[in-house]
Amino acid sequence: MSPMTENTLIALNEFKLPADFAWRVKFMDAVAEHLRRLGVAGQMRPPRFFGYFFEGGEPVVLTGRWTVRLNTGPLFTRLELAVDRITAGEYPINSQREGDEPEFILVHDRFDCRCWLWRFGFGRRFLESTDPVSLVPENSDTSELSGGEDQKLLGP
Repeated sequence: MSPMTENTLIALNEFKLPADFAWRVKFMDAVAEHLRRLGVAGQMRPPRFFGYFFEGGEPVVLTGRWTVRLNTGPLFTRLELAVDRITAGEYPINSQREGDEPEFILVHDRFDCRCWLWRFGFGRRFLESTDPVSLVPENSDTSELSGGEDQKLLGP
């Protein structure tokens, strides 16, 4: 496995974001506006985890089935500079061109305000997941793992 595809997760113990950061950067407002335009009654239930990255210099927020490009503002500018400073530029969350993925995504847990940098593809899969899945492939023999019964380890 090459270093670019390893499942790398880096805890940023000294770095926390406010629990309401998604609201402060207007992500929740953008989602509410889109739902209103679609004629959907109700609102988005805020998830626990949000992902932040920059695509060609533009801030993007990712969570569940929502990926929203937002306007650059002071909070995003400070976020990008802070991550760059803390990591000495070693773990970029910004891609140089639109349409390119950055190497890492900043994952924010709004319950305890902690943040991690996660290799982009793995972090995206985590943030987009909405349902638990089986850890064992569907056609595998799970009898050894499940005490002799053919059952899934996780999921419905």
